[in-house]
Amino acid sequence: MDNLACTGIDNIAEAIALLELNNWDLVAAINGVIPQENGILPSNFSSEGTQTSGFGPHSQPTGATPPSSSASAFCPVPPLRHIIERQPRMLNFRVEYRQRCVEVVLEDASTVGEIKQILETELQIPMSKMQLKGWKTGDVSDSTVLRSLHLPKNNSLYVLTPDIAPAASTSQNRYGDCHPVFFIGSLEAASQEAFYGKARDRKLLAIYLHNDESVLANVFCSQMLCAESIVSYLSQNFITWAWDVTKEANKARLLTMCTRHFGSVVAQTIRTYKTDQFPLLLIVMGKRASNEVLNVIQGNTTVDELMMRLMGATEIFTAQQQEDIRDEDEREAREMVKREQDEAYRLSLEADRRKREAQEREEAEQVRLEQIRKEQEEEREAIRLSLEQALPPEPEEEGVEPVSKLRIRTPSGEFLERRFLGSCKLQVLFDFVASKGYPQEEFKLLTTFPRRNITQLDPAWTFLEAKLFPQETLFLEAKE
Repeated sequence: MDNLACTGIDNIAEAIALLELNNWDLVAAINGVIPQENGILPSNFSSEGTQTSGFGPHSQPTGATPPSSSASAFCPVPPLRHIIERQPRMLNFRVEYRQRCVEVVLEDASTVGEIKQILETELQIPMSKMQLKGWKTGDVSDSTVLRSLHLPKNNSLYVLTPDIAPAASTSQNRYGDCHPVFFIGSLEAASQEAFYGKARDRKLLAIYLHNDESVLANVFCSQMLCAESIVSYLSQNFITWAWDVTKEANKARLLTMCTRHFGSVVAQTIRTYKTDQFPLLLIVMGKRASNEVLNVIQGNTTVDELMMRLMGATEIFTAQQQEDIRDEDEREAREMVKREQDEAYRLSLEADRRKREAQEREEAEQVRLEQIRKEQEEEREAIRLSLEQALPPEPEEEGVEPVSKLRIRTPSGEFLERRFLGSCKLQVLFDFVASKGYPQEEFKLLTTFPRRNITQLDPAWTFLEAKLFPQETLFLEAKE
């Protein structure tokens, strides 16, 4: 990159872009950003690729020979930085319509509608009646930008119009209104429509091959192909596709398509027919392994014979179709059973999952409640120990101060006995009972006779004031 220093480009990515635009030709890349003088591209490199020195007209040594026109030196100029833009990506489209092929080249920033505008001029088809098919991503709108489709450089498309049959100009234009309904689309699309749907919806594929140079063409089209009985029968039982092989180029394209879709034997069969044996009507049946040509009907036939051969092909197809329908029904039944089994298994797994989650939630709730209970017990035990340690010492029975002796019956039938100074507050009694596991919030102290609720008295009262002297029997009762 040092060799590009004279251009004044410091950004490496920009320098690489410049080289890519010039196919990595260093001299061309430098010339692309240094201005031209007098039509001569200045260069820092000689024709042999070695670097030379350039001198301005005022610094040329005395006696130096002026440079020749073929090997002129250049004057150093202040490097002018040009904005380098990448070349737009060009896309090639080969668009087929009937026997015509149009080549379209556009930037990938163009839209699908711009392709149609070009085709409208070339094909003389209004854009509103033009369907552009062949996109790998399915149908697109006219406003779709080509870049968004991520297309390769070369693409093949084809044009469909709703009012004409593909490729063969047979019945509609020259043989009246009563004519077979030709499939609009490619041979591949016609094969897909005929062979690859549900078994009950499949049909035979009738490929009509027209040749204007055959003497039988007019008779076959007007008297047989356009007969009401033939038209009706083809419409009910066949997908009919047409192609004009009058021109050798069209015939070659047909042989290529047939080889791709039906194999080389079919293409070779068509190749063996001479011009005066056309038109041909190929009856093709779709099979599992490969498509099979049941019959090739030549132009030298009658309406009755044509109908008989069509009915014969239909009879063979119907037998195969019934077998395919049975196989498809059995397969769908197996798939239905499998889907039901899978659904039952899924529901079973779902039920097991819900049951497991419910069990896990229950276990988690039990653990949580146990933890709360344990914490509450620890808290109560801590409070009990604190109260027990804070109790004043039990006075002697024979002392100077009056002593009250209490006997407290617990709900379990046991008795708690303790002496208290007559001057003690009732709160000391409540704390003593709480230190034994009977907090005032949950239990009440009652006298036997007369029945009094001691816990409702003022905790600041003394034993003497509460008349719990010299002795009293109390019992504990849980609060409701």
